[in-house]
Amino acid sequence: MGRIVLVTGTDTGVGKTIVAAWLAWLTPRSQRVALVKAVQTGADPLVDGDEAFYRAALAGHPITMTTLATFPEPMAPSIAARRAGKRVRGGDLASSCMEIAQDHDLTIVEGSGGLMVPIDEDTNFADFAGALGATLVLVIRPGLGTLNHTTLTLEAVARRNISIEMLVCNGLAAKPGTVEIENLRFFRDHYPGIPLISLRRLRRADLHRLSLLRPRLLGDPPPLIHGSMLERMELPPPSS
Repeated sequence: MGRIVLVTGTDTGVGKTIVAAWLAWLTPRSQRVALVKAVQTGADPLVDGDEAFYRAALAGHPITMTTLATFPEPMAPSIAARRAGKRVRGGDLASSCMEIAQDHDLTIVEGSGGLMVPIDEDTNFADFAGALGATLVLVIRPGLGTLNHTTLTLEAVARRNISIEMLVCNGLAAKPGTVEIENLRFFRDHYPGIPLISLRRLRRADLHRLSLLRPRLLGDPPPLIHGSMLERMELPPPSS
């Protein structure tokens, strides 16, 4: 069975879908890669959901893409399923992911919202990662609020002894402001053992153009990505 990576976030709307597709796009074509949306809520997977984005961004790439469960209302999976008169079980989703991973070298699974979002009454995405033996890619925001959200998530990760591959700061301005720069400095200084990558903010019309993301690395490269694919980022000296 190949590796499983769970792409999660500090919140909803942080760019997990972009990051999941970008990771698949970076993987050599000699590798058998699967890109899985565990639970889609509030959208049709093939029309306006995350799988539709995968297919647009990765057209021509030999990647297996699938959505395991879908519900019409944009809510946490456990709530969306109940309101739809259905059930979703974290164990069933984990079994499906494991079956997919049997036939792939890398299986990238995208979660819903943040790490502690409930899948069912007894399982959240942290539990799901543990059941899969997955490592985490944590997608974070660059601006105000990200220090609290990211630190809380990393504390939850540490308590559960889940391995984390990298932090991906998605949506960084081409010319970052003081807040964004200081937030990146905080993460580099306080979590030096976790690779930190920034991706550039794109216009909505360009979101599927993964080559425009301009990934930049602070610290050591993560095992998942070859270091030569990443430009080094140098932060300006801190001001008093």
